[in-house]
Amino acid sequence: MKGHIQLIIILAVFITAVPFIALLAGGHRAEPADGAAPEETVLVLFGESGAPTELSMRDYIIGAAAAQMPADFSLEALKAQAVLAHTYALRRRAEEKVSPTPELKGADLSDDSGIYNAYFTDEQLRTVYGSRADEVRKKLSEAADYALTRTLTFEGEPIIAAFHAVSCGRTESALAAWGENIPYLISVDSSFDLESEVCTSSFTFTSEKLCSALTAAFPDGNITEDDLTVRVTELTEAGCAATVELCGRTYVTGTEFAQAASLPSACFEVKKEDGAFIFSCKGRGHLVGLSQYGAESLAKSGSSCEEILARYFPNAKLTDTAEAK
Repeated sequence: MKGHIQLIIILAVFITAVPFIALLAGGHRAEPADGAAPEETVLVLFGESGAPTELSMRDYIIGAAAAQMPADFSLEALKAQAVLAHTYALRRRAEEKVSPTPELKGADLSDDSGIYNAYFTDEQLRTVYGSRADEVRKKLSEAADYALTRTLTFEGEPIIAAFHAVSCGRTESALAAWGENIPYLISVDSSFDLESEVCTSSFTFTSEKLCSALTAAFPDGNITEDDLTVRVTELTEAGCAATVELCGRTYVTGTEFAQAASLPSACFEVKKEDGAFIFSCKGRGHLVGLSQYGAESLAKSGSSCEEILARYFPNAKLTDTAEAK
């Protein structure tokens, strides 16, 4: 169980912002062999140099799902993650066709997980899973085969395929997290997340350490150690910190504060004891979209991939890929 918990924390992706794409265009197609239908592909830039590598969409989905969700999770949860990987690739590909990113050198995305969603090569998959790599790839292949012909759309376009490790009992809305009202990224119940081993955490900071982190993040905030106070003054619908008051005079968003203090999410309570600040946190990530641990809980309770996606992306449609091109 300990290894399982560590793995989900390692693989979880903290997506801070994803641009909305207004237009969707056609993508790459490999040449058909022996009269077969063309194979859909995606261009990935590995590292900062060299030319983009063309991958089959199926291989991309396998590598993306491998990097983003523990393969020990139930198949229905993995299928949901695979659909998000496919949706993400389609949306990225469309965006690059409309407005190319010079650093990508013609690719649709890169393996830089600080900017784009994480992806594992076969070598990385084998490093993580060792002797189980073939078994894991077989399971991920089944999920990818399901996802390859499906994508989540809203008004005919691939959605922002947001996900996080585990919620605080409710997912966060895009409006609260990012300031953008997105009809399919609203706050939904995920109360079973509270039962997971990775949901709650606690962090203790000395006044000196916390002041140093906050001063670095907010150099114009007039933050001093002598009068350092932290007070959550406003909550979001999900129960996260919307506004945080520092030293009684400086206000920042909960997300900004969590990032500055390296907290796992913006859902936290704070108290001061013996000169130290103690933060009790719930959830991991930006909390928008799919809760991975929630998806696993639902899958174990008998929910299908379709039901999982419908829960976390209300108003979005799970549709045949051809309808989204």
